[in-house]
Amino acid sequence: SYPLGFLMDRNEAPEDFKSRFARQGDPDFQAFHHDLYRTCGALRAQEKPQNGRWWVMEQQPGPVNWAPWNPAPLPGMARLWAWEAFAHGAEAVCYFRWRQAPFAQEQQHSGLKRPDNAPAPGLAEAAQVARELAEIPDAETAPSPVALIFDYDSAYAWETQPQGKDFDYFHLVFETYRALRKNGLSIDIIPADGADFSAYKLIFAPGLLHLAPERLAALADSGAHVVFGPRTGLKTAEFSTALPLGPGIPGLQARVSHVESLPPAHPVRLQGAGHVWKWFEHLEGDADVLLETDAGQPVLVHKEKLFYLAGWLDPITLESTARLMAIKAGLEPVSVPLDLRVRDTATHRFWFNYSASSVTYGIAPPEQRVIPAASVVWEPL
Repeated sequence: SYPLGFLMDRNEAPEDFKSRFARQGDPDFQAFHHDLYRTCGALRAQEKPQNGRWWVMEQQPGPVNWAPWNPAPLPGMARLWAWEAFAHGAEAVCYFRWRQAPFAQEQQHSGLKRPDNAPAPGLAEAAQVARELAEIPDAETAPSPVALIFDYDSAYAWETQPQGKDFDYFHLVFETYRALRKNGLSIDIIPADGADFSAYKLIFAPGLLHLAPERLAALADSGAHVVFGPRTGLKTAEFSTALPLGPGIPGLQARVSHVESLPPAHPVRLQGAGHVWKWFEHLEGDADVLLETDAGQPVLVHKEKLFYLAGWLDPITLESTARLMAIKAGLEPVSVPLDLRVRDTATHRFWFNYSASSVTYGIAPPEQRVIPAASVVWEPL
């Protein structure tokens, strides 16, 4: 977990976003991977996603030495990053490194102690987390009502045939995760080949390469509101074009006649506000339409609780669509400020402030909360 290094060298966010979070890291990048690898641990142990065992083996405590630029974290961020891991189910957070090496290749990679063995800023924050862990109950994870499917087969397949310079399966799923988190939702990341999805009220399944009949049946029979697409069900298991044409969702009268990847300067405008960018599928059929382009082409269609999203929505529209789907599923989404994130465990609600200044959330007391800059607070559920 290297929030600052990863923001600089593997995050596709705009430069103004990177500048805003240069000393804090992306508010969702670490959390996404925590949730993803908690599920990997669960699969290994044949457990439910919320029960997966995992550790952070290397947590950034200060500036690293390998990114294009290596700023120091804001005071408080080392504590926030550790608590974010624990709130997402980590059993341990280990720091890299204990003492900053005074020799060899990684001399500039900070540790909890300086090269002269004096305490570095991160040491006091690690010690604070240790004291806090001893004072509150374990932040045991709880099942979320919201699930997001991540499918490694689809990631490999779309890397083989992206059809657009900026189409990337990981970022499609990650942007969906961010949209859900910006609505104050806690999320389980789950595999596509599960047999039972009945624990969830809302499931997002973007970009699934191939929908085997048993997989489709399990999702359709789950009772959840399921949002598929884009690029879902367009290929066979052998990577040929699916015939009949996809997405092949039961009862949904829609098929993809052709697709196009969109250059950054040529998004497709939506009615009202927003646009589709990067990827757009032209649909045929008479499915019920919830979202369409200025030209009247369907973008979001559905049959009862099964939905298909035929394009990659811009972040603001994706966030509002996630909110709409959450409400339809009977959930109570909460729109949080850009820098604030929420995570519910079995016992507590955690508030993570990625801002360089304090954030006041809520209209008035007693619901109003002030979260200090670069800090985390929690309250019993």
